[in-house]
Parts: sequence; structure tokens; C-alpha cells
Amino acid sequence: MKTRAISLINLVFFVPAILLSWFVWNDYSRYMANINDHLASMKGIYFLDEGRKVVGISDQKDGAYYRAHLFDASTGTLLKETTIRSSFYGELGAVSYQQGGVIVPTYDNSLGLQLNYFRPSGEMDELAQGTLHIPSSMSSGVYSWRGRLIITGETIGSALYMAQVKGGEVGKLLLTSPGLLPARPVRVTDVHGSFTNDKALPIFEVSLKDDRAAFVSGILDKNNKPAVLIKNKDENTFDAEDRAAAQFAKHFGFDNAKLIRTDGDYPGKARFYNANEKRWGAAVPTPKPVYQSRVFLLNDQEVLIAGSTAEDELKGTVLGYVFNQKTGKFTDVTGFLSKLSYEALKNDNMTFHKELDKENLYFVNEDQGAGSYQMKNHDIKIVTNKQVGLWMAGEGGDRISWRSFWNYVKQGGALIINWVVWLVIPLFMFVGLGTIPRLLMKARARKIAEGQQLPGTIVRMEETGLQVNNQPQVRFTVRFEDDGQMKEVEIKKVISFLSDIKVGDPVMISYNKSKNRAVFVTQEDIPGPQKLEVIRNAELRRIEPCGKVKRSQVLQLHFTANGRDYMVPVVQPPGFEYRVGERANLALIQGTARIHSYGNGDGLAGSEQISMQGEVLRVEEYPVSIAGRQLMILEIMLTEGPQRIRKVNSLFVPKGIPVQAGVVIPVVMRRDDYAKEARLHKGKQGAAKVTSVRFTGTIGERPLAEITVERDGTTYHISQTIEPVYGVETGDELWIAYDENTREAVIVNYAS
Repeated sequence: MKTRAISLINLVFFVPAILLSWFVWNDYSRYMANINDHLASMKGIYFLDEGRKVVGISDQKDGAYYRAHLFDASTGTLLKETTIRSSFYGELGAVSYQQGGVIVPTYDNSLGLQLNYFRPSGEMDELAQGTLHIPSSMSSGVYSWRGRLIITGETIGSALYMAQVKGGEVGKLLLTSPGLLPARPVRVTDVHGSFTNDKALPIFEVSLKDDRAAFVSGILDKNNKPAVLIKNKDENTFDAEDRAAAQFAKHFGFDNAKLIRTDGDYPGKARFYNANEKRWGAAVPTPKPVYQSRVFLLNDQEVLIAGSTAEDELKGTVLGYVFNQKTGKFTDVTGFLSKLSYEALKNDNMTFHKELDKENLYFVNEDQGAGSYQMKNHDIKIVTNKQVGLWMAGEGGDRISWRSFWNYVKQGGALIINWVVWLVIPLFMFVGLGTIPRLLMKARARKIAEGQQLPGTIVRMEETGLQVNNQPQVRFTVRFEDDGQMKEVEIKKVISFLSDIKVGDPVMISYNKSKNRAVFVTQEDIPGPQKLEVIRNAELRRIEPCGKVKRSQVLQLHFTANGRDYMVPVVQPPGFEYRVGERANLALIQGTARIHSYGNGDGLAGSEQISMQGEVLRVEEYPVSIAGRQLMILEIMLTEGPQRIRKVNSLFVPKGIPVQAGVVIPVVMRRDDYAKEARLHKGKQGAAKVTSVRFTGTIGERPLAEITVERDGTTYHISQTIEPVYGVETGDELWIAYDENTREAVIVNYAS
């Protein structure tokens, strides 16, 4: 009977698994025969760090995200992977190189324009912070000009704005600002050709409510103001455009009488053009003639003149020069351009980028990939979409191998799902659902039993590059004493980025001398207690200033309770004040003290609380750190059942612990607050002006505020904790969600 039972199991489970495996192999072979069709296509490829790194943005969307991959440009090794938000399926459009990094705009339906700033290190910041909205087509709202990004669009409240990103900083102006225009603006369009050097600088035409037209410069001055010209009633549009171009050029210091443009007549040389007199001048004296040329604007002083060595481009080769209009100096970049075809040079998707006073020239092209040229040492790097797709596939991804087979399996499909199911069923039948966890627990218990338990100290910690559930694996180096000798041992452990583990912490390990291995001996293998301990009635003895962030103060508070001292880093917004001598309840978490409640927030902190999942959408780091902890702003999407709320929260995170978009963290919030915010977010939203602010204490490190705001003549009341990094002051304009019946409101976005 036993033999029959085993045979029946083999028949029921293993025979289908074998047949499906044969089908899978045949399908995998066809997959490899057409591997180029299965490589991830790229939305954009950009060099970074003077050509040392490459960022590839793939079109494989993960919900509302694109995937961005950072590679070593020399080896193709994947260094980092992150996500950027996008609901827009068109091309990425205009990009800009600034401060050694590249800014890649995307658009998200809920958050608006996303300015994804990839720094030279490969770290990514989002600069817009949900404050910019553009038309549905990014090509009509985002422009690149001489190293700047220029943006026009409407706010959520339908007010027109323009913005400029220069030097990695965002400057924004509402076109409805008092004194800027004589009537309300109703439409903004770019003046044809002004972004392509028909004018000395870009110009927008603004249609006003009183049927007049105004022209504003596409760039902003140091006060984030544009130049403005009102079209005369009897003036034709072209004359008004020319008058605006001359006036704006003088205002911003550009030479409207010496533009560099391509002469449309054969053989298409680059010539100087006097836009004031509408007269062509001499050809630009390039070291060698450049025919059928194209002029690319690089920065405020430099242009790239590229074209053919022959008057008939089919008989010549590609050459080009970077020309500094201020110094008159030419730099030959023919060695770089010769890697491109003339057709690629003429493609409208081809853009070149160079920052002033930097030596790297980059090109970006949807069809050609991307390129980097170091103008001093003549180092050239060019990558194609296919090459980056192979990097994403990994070593062996283009031939039959375990890597390519795994890539094939990840494609999914009915055949793969059935195959996996029929492989997993026997494993569960024979191994059992509970066997593996028990084996892991037994293995860990055996490791602890085989070793000697000793106290130690963490002397180093670094990431291994591996992540499990978006949490990093960290390599700890622990120093300890064994038989009178100081030794060091490495222990790898996956930890939460919120864990307060740092160099110098004491730990307990189990050390196996024969294998020179060790494991942490704690409840969850992470040093430090896990239990929350509330320390009541702690007295604030000293306040230590630690700098400013935005308009708020960063402080280190020194509390005393039960004969012990506790230090708590906080952000103090304007209008709120921590005072020496006052008392607070502290929460001790993993050995780290935080404020549980301060002032009159004590009673509310004890209200019924709920735990929920929070997905980190965006992380903004500030150059402020206290005791090895760096100040960060986390934008989090809270979820409980079908309801979702977006919140921002500042946090002092231990240095060296990565925080990135996509991480899911536990969040605790008062049930009444969550219910109220969820209810109000379903209602109306709009801008409102703050008329009064009163603080009543804190819940955690967030000040509890009673705020009155006015919208369209109606007063609304806000009672909630606020983000101290942003703060709220009388006169601020907030974006609120509100109930017209109860006059309740909550803050959706703070003043920019």
C-alpha cells in the first residue's frame, strides 16, 4: 500500500511538472532566439559624474513608477536602482544638466510635475515637491534653454505660473502676483522660435482678461521676477515681439545684436545675426568650415556649432566646435561628434548639454542613447539603448544561462505560473508549510549554542548592497575580548532604516571560535531593546541651537528625569517655543529618547491610536545632523483599508542607513485625526490664507496647532499637528481640504 501511495503521488504531481518543464524549455529557447525583443527599452539614458556613471530610465512601469537604474559606465555594473513617479506615458522630454547632475522631469496625476534630480553621486532628489502642475503634454509646459529648465502651467487653483530651475534651485512666480501684469492672465504660449535662438532669450506671450497681450521673459532674475512688456494697442505682434526681445536682452545682459544662427541659404553656415537690425553678419570664424550646420545652445556663454566638412553633407564627415561667445575661444569636439551620423545630428530629439566652467560635453538622444566627452583628456563614452538593456539583463542575460532563464521566468505568463505551481505543490506536500521556519530557528539556536556569549562593541557598519523587502543588509564589525585578546568579527544583518544602531553601541554576541563566526544575541538579532518605555515628567534643563532649516530652528533639547539625562533633537517652527523648566513625557525606543508629548498635547497623545502601513514616496535630506542622525523629510502615503492619505513628516535618521522611495514603514496616528483627515480629503480643496495660529503643545515632536484660515471670505478652523520644518505663520497661503458645512479643514500642502 505504501508503494502504491508513493506511485500515485508521483503520477499526480511529478508527471505534470516534467511535461510543463519541457514546454517551458521550448518557450525559453524561442525567447532567447528573439532576445532583442525582450530587452527592456529605455525612456532615457543620461551620463553622470563626468562620464563615470550612467542613469537608465526604463519603460517598465511599476504602478505609478518608472524604474531608474544607476550603472558604472565602464563596466556596466548595476550600482543602484530606484523609482520615479510618472503617470504620463509620452516621452520624457526636456532635461537639464545642473551642478554636475541631471534633472529629468516626469509627470504624476496626483502630485503634478516631478523634477527628478540625479546628483553626481547617483542619489536622487525630487525638487518640485508637488508644487508645480503643467498641461497634459510635457512638451507644452517644460522647456530646456541654456542649461535651465523653464516651466509654465496652472496651479491646482487654476492660477497661471512660471518657474525656472537654475543651479539646482527652483524659482517660481505666480503670474497673478500684484503689480506684475495690468490684468488677470488667462493663457500663456511660447513665442515661436524664441527657445531656438530666433531671439536672444525665450519669451512667452500672455493673453490678458481685458483682451490685451503682454510679453514676459522666459527666464527669471535673482529675485525670481521676469521682464515684462505690454503690447501697444496699434502695434502688430511681430513688432511687439522684436521690441520685447531687445528690451529683455538688455535687461538680462544678452547681446541681441550678435546672435549665432544657421543661415538658411546653401551651404548652411553658422553666422552672426543682428536681431535689432534684422541683418545677417559674417560667418562664425570656426577653425575649419562647418557646413549644413546646426547650433546648440549650451549655457549663457557657450554654443555648439556642429555640421559637415563638405558643403554637400553626403560627401563629408561630421565635425564641430564649442564656441565661447564671451572669450571668442573655440574648442574642437570633432572626435566626439564623429561618432555620430549626420542624420542623428539633425534629429530633433538630439540635445547637447555642457555646464559653464565644466569640461564635460554630453548628448542625449532617444534613438542614439547617450554620450559623454571629457574635453581635457578626450575621453569618449557612448552607450546605446540596447547596451543598457543588456546591462539590466545582467551578465549572461543575452545567452542561455541561469541569468537569462531567471529573466525569462520574471516575464510571467500562464505557462510559467502553471509550471511554478506544479513545482511548488510537491515541495509543500513533502516538506510541509512549517518545516522551513522551524529549521531556520533551529539553525540559529544551534549557532548560539555552539558559541560563547560575549559582550562587544560595534566599531564599523556598512551596507552590503543587498536589500530584503526594501530594507538594507548591513555588515557590522564587532570588537570583543576573547581569552585576553581583542578580536573583531563581521556579522551581516538586515535592519530597518529606523533602527537606532550606530558605531559605538554595546552588543551581545555568540562567538564560535573554531569557525571565527558570530551572531547577535538579542530578541530579533538587532542590538538594543525593542520595548517602548514612557518616561514621564522629564524636565527641560538646557536648549542647544544646532542651525536653521528653512525658517525653523534645529535644537538639541536636554531633559532630566529620575537622575538621568536625555537628549532629543527637534525642529522648532516660528511661533512655537520650547522653554527651559517646562516638562514633557519622553518615549524611550531602542535606547533613543523622543518626545511623547509636550505641554497641553499630553492628554491628546493618550487618545486611541491605530497602526497602519506607510509607503515612503519621497525623501528630502537636509544638511543638518545631530549626534550621528541626519534630518530628513519623508513624504508618506498612509493606507488603512481603502482609504489613503499623503503626509509629510520630519525625522532624524541615523547616518549611513538608507531611506528611499518604496520602503514601507509602520505609522501610528490618533484614530480621530485619521478619520477626520480621511473625511475632509474626500471633499473640496483650495488655497486659503492663514489669519491666526495658536500652539498648545506637541504630540511627538510635531507641534499641535489651532489655526484659522480664510478662503473666499469664509473662515475655516484647523486643529492638527503640523510639520515643524515647514511651519505655519499668519499670512501664509496653505492648500487645504475643507468642509463648507462644519467649517473644518486640514492642511494638504504648506506654503512654498
